[in-house]
Amino acid sequence: MALIDVKQLTKAIAGLIKELTPRNRDIVSRRFGLKNGAHETLEAIGKSYGITRERVRQIEEFSLAQLTKAAPESKELVRALAAAKDLITREGGVVRERAMFRTVTGSDKDSVANASLAFALSLDRELVRTSENDRFHAFWALDKGSKESFVERVTTLASALREHNTVTDQAGLIAIAQTAGVNGVDGTKFSERHLTSLLEVSKELGRNIFGELGLAHWSQIRPKGVRDKAYLVIKKSGNAQHFSDIAKLINQAKFDQKKTNVQTVHNELIKDDRFVLVGRGMYALAEWGYKSGTVRDVLTDILKAHGKSLSRAELIAKVKDVRLVKENTILLNLQDSSAFTRDANGNYQLRRK
Repeated sequence: MALIDVKQLTKAIAGLIKELTPRNRDIVSRRFGLKNGAHETLEAIGKSYGITRERVRQIEEFSLAQLTKAAPESKELVRALAAAKDLITREGGVVRERAMFRTVTGSDKDSVANASLAFALSLDRELVRTSENDRFHAFWALDKGSKESFVERVTTLASALREHNTVTDQAGLIAIAQTAGVNGVDGTKFSERHLTSLLEVSKELGRNIFGELGLAHWSQIRPKGVRDKAYLVIKKSGNAQHFSDIAKLINQAKFDQKKTNVQTVHNELIKDDRFVLVGRGMYALAEWGYKSGTVRDVLTDILKAHGKSLSRAELIAKVKDVRLVKENTILLNLQDSSAFTRDANGNYQLRRK
C-alpha cells in the first residue's frame, strides 16, 4: 500500500514545472522521466536541441534551483518529502531507491509516479542521491554526512569479511561488523536493521540462496558454474552425494534458469580438487577429510601416517572415515601381498621395499 497519493503527486509536479520555459520544462521532464518514466541522457537531449551535454546540464541545474524555491508551497511535495525522509530515518539514514519507491508509491517499477517522487526529493536541500555504480545500487541518504558514513562502513565491513575469508550467517556477519567497529549510519550499534539496508544498497556484499552472507564475488555467494553450484549443494546437504542426486539438488535450488545435466556434474567434479570421489559415483568435499585415490592408496597413506602396524578393525574404521566403501572392499585390498604384510599379532603393515 502506497504511503502517498501518487496521482496527486504527479499532478503537483506537473503543475510545478509549468513555471519553467517550454524548453527548460522539456529538458527537466526528459532528464527525470516525468513524461513516461524513462530517463534520457544529457547527450541524447543535447543532440535533439543541437546543444552540448554541458549546456543541458547547466539548464537542468538552473531549473532545479528555480523550482527548489517554489517546492515548499506544494502540500503534495511536502507530504511526499516527509514520507520519504521518515522512511530513510527508520532505515538508519540510507535506503535503496527501489526500496523507497516500493514503500512510498507501492511499486518499484520505472514509472511516472516514481520519477515524480525522485524529482520531488531532488528539490530538497539536504537529501543526497547516489546514482548506481559498480559498488552501489542507486540510493538516498539523509544528508552528505550520512552518505559518506555509509560508504565508509561498507568499505570497513568488506575489508573485515576479506579477513574472515568465508561465508557466515546473519548473526555471524553482525558480530564481524561489531568487532570491526562498524556502527549504523545513525551511530547506533550495528544490528539486523542496518544489515538489511546495507545488503540492499551494496553490490560488494551478498547473500546466497541458502541465506549465507559474504562478499558478492565469492563463488559461495554467486556460483558461476556447475562446480561452484555443486560445492554449495553438497555442503548444504552435509553428506556425500551421488552425481545424479547432485544434479537434482542443483536444479531444485534454482540458482538460475540453466538446467544442469547429470553427466556434466560427473565430468566437472572429477576435475576439481574440492571434490573427492569416495564411492561409486559418490562425491564428498575434500575439506571434510575425505581422501582421493584407490582404496589401496588410502590404506597405504594410513599406515604411513600411523608409523606402525594396525589391526584389521582399526584399518577398516580409518578407511571408512575418509572413503565410502564396503568392508569387504577394504579386506580385499588388504590381501594384496605386494603392498601389505601381517606381523606376528596379525596386524597389518606396509611391505618393505
